[in-house]
Amino acid sequence: MAVKLLLIILDACRPDGLAQAHTPHLDSLWQTGGYTWTARSVLPSVTLPAHMTMFRSVSPEKHGVGEDNVFVPGAAAFPSVLDVAKQNGLHTAMFYSWEQLRDLAAPGSLDMSYCRAARKGEDSDTPVAQAAAAYIAAEQPDLCVLYLGDIDLTGHACGWMSPEYIAAIEANDRAIGSVLDTLAANGLRETCTILALADHGGHDHGHGTDSPEDMTIPWILNGAGVKRGYAIQSPVHLRDTAATIAHLLGLPRPAVWEGQPVTDALV
Repeated sequence: MAVKLLLIILDACRPDGLAQAHTPHLDSLWQTGGYTWTARSVLPSVTLPAHMTMFRSVSPEKHGVGEDNVFVPGAAAFPSVLDVAKQNGLHTAMFYSWEQLRDLAAPGSLDMSYCRAARKGEDSDTPVAQAAAAYIAAEQPDLCVLYLGDIDLTGHACGWMSPEYIAAIEANDRAIGSVLDTLAANGLRETCTILALADHGGHDHGHGTDSPEDMTIPWILNGAGVKRGYAIQSPVHLRDTAATIAHLLGLPRPAVWEGQPVTDALV
């Protein structure tokens, strides 16, 4: 059976925050998969430039999206992994709570695009995760993206590593648990590879600098063909994410991409 991939993005989740929080579902992924707590984000360590690098596999200097979080048309010169997947006949879906992420794919590259805008002071991620779980069970997309943004919102409001920030990580873990339970209940877990990561970290009430707190991110890969309980030894950069997804799905890697598959995590 063909491999399917679920990409889970925990906006602004620091590795040390993940270590401090009670996260049994994410723990199950790294404990039975390949992981690193020292993957690197981009500068500026801001959401849209980081995501452009994550999906288009080039640095902000090339894709041109900066700290103002505004898309620039020139970024489309670098195909998104979602574009590559769709061009090769795969079923693609994205569930998210920040509408600016619409520009991660060219028009027509998503079979399903679901955005429920985050609302301050509310649990915005659980409904998005529930919608993703229901769609995965019903439609079984080949590549599905689940973006969770509440950790970032809480960091800005209450501070990175605050009790509220840790609680937001734990809430995300519960939301992810509901997705994992749905996969298992529908017999999909064995054929689904999961890649969970953050786009950037943060400190005090913000991010965007080259400080280790802003630049260091968790990166977790779990599924068939992935080493179990393995601390990845090779350096991992955000731009390697798209290349790794393409490798796992058997997709061609565009020549303009800078990233490389993280094969150190694979058997």
